[in-house]
Amino acid sequence: MDQHPPSKRASFIPYLDDEDFLANMLKFLVELGKALSSTGVSVTSIQSILKNIARAYGLKAEVLIFTTFIFVRIGDEESAPLTTVNRIYGMTQLNTISELYELVYKVEKAEISPKEGLKCLKIINSHDHRFGNLGKISGYVLFALGLGMLFEPTIQQLIVSLLLGFVVVLFLIFTENKPRLNLLNPIIAAFIVSTLFFWGVKNEFITGSIVLIIPAIAYFLPGASLTTGMFELASGDLISGSSRLMYGIVILFLLLFGVLNGLAIIGLPQEELIAANMPHVLDWWIPYIGILVFAIGMFLFMSMRNKDFPWVLLVLYVAFLGQLLGNTLIGGFFGSFLGSLLMTLLGTIIGRSPKRTPSFVSTLPAFWLLVPGSLGFLTLANLLAPRDALGLANIIQVILSILAISLGLLIGAVIAEPLKLEKIKSINKKFRFKI
Repeated sequence: MDQHPPSKRASFIPYLDDEDFLANMLKFLVELGKALSSTGVSVTSIQSILKNIARAYGLKAEVLIFTTFIFVRIGDEESAPLTTVNRIYGMTQLNTISELYELVYKVEKAEISPKEGLKCLKIINSHDHRFGNLGKISGYVLFALGLGMLFEPTIQQLIVSLLLGFVVVLFLIFTENKPRLNLLNPIIAAFIVSTLFFWGVKNEFITGSIVLIIPAIAYFLPGASLTTGMFELASGDLISGSSRLMYGIVILFLLLFGVLNGLAIIGLPQEELIAANMPHVLDWWIPYIGILVFAIGMFLFMSMRNKDFPWVLLVLYVAFLGQLLGNTLIGGFFGSFLGSLLMTLLGTIIGRSPKRTPSFVSTLPAFWLLVPGSLGFLTLANLLAPRDALGLANIIQVILSILAISLGLLIGAVIAEPLKLEKIKSINKKFRFKI
């Protein structure tokens, strides 16, 4: 139900010649763009959002966004050509991202003034984690446990994933307010986890391969960065897409460097642990329970809103079932494509109403289920095993997997675009703005 009468929204329009209004609008667009960019939203989406907002207020904006700076121009007003994007260090809070999109929904309908929008941004950026450190710890442990269940391992191996996840989240909490140390988090966490794991293997407390440490360090795996980068490349944003891809590849190498140093310190034969595969010994239904456990972990660890959880859980199951169905019917990389396509379409439908979960929030957790990060990590690890042909084949496999997921995102966005466009047209028609 619309709580704001049209006259209230339209009341902003007579002030378009007001210099303060234009200056506030410019500042608001830049600050909103920086906030969205720092959370990992693709530059393609951000450019579209900012232009739609300007259009809602009867303005035409020129927007140029890369991963590290933003340029916005409204009439004769323009932001500094190199307005930097502040990177958010520490843990991503999904409730903050949801509230950013709630703000986007309002300004896309011109419900509030740019000055009020700036105040809202300040409040949103000041939010603390909903569940505190206890929620972060319990959430990440469940996060690692749920991902471990997707590999269908033994009970012993699940306990190992849980314990290693506990170690990693303590490290994350310790480094949360230390921005410089945050840059080294992936390599340090991988080193600590691998050292503990390989020590357990050497002393025969644990049996298994390198796959066992993936759930514990999954938070650092750049699956979303790799697929978002490929999506941006396909959308024509070459600079942002290529830089995001390079960032993801560097993170994979940093993780591998930490793991290999842990392996070297313990002194175990590299090829036996790296090239081994996980045995599937538990019942077929275990992964379905694992998705629920993973979703609860995400809810606690990433500070998700209560009303977002059911929609996130639904998208997770749809992405997983789509991937499973595609692999069963056709095989190859069709599963990744179908899972990504269904995830994107469902996320867009869910996100159409401001009362529901933004599509970015509902689809973000699903990237951990669609495998590109863990697949890329194992590919690099297998290159170091004495089976070069297999390692090269795996490189092609991970590239094609990322392409399949990105293609699903792109096609899903193309199919869903008429829904968004129709919504924008109806708003502009209602308030007599022209597109």
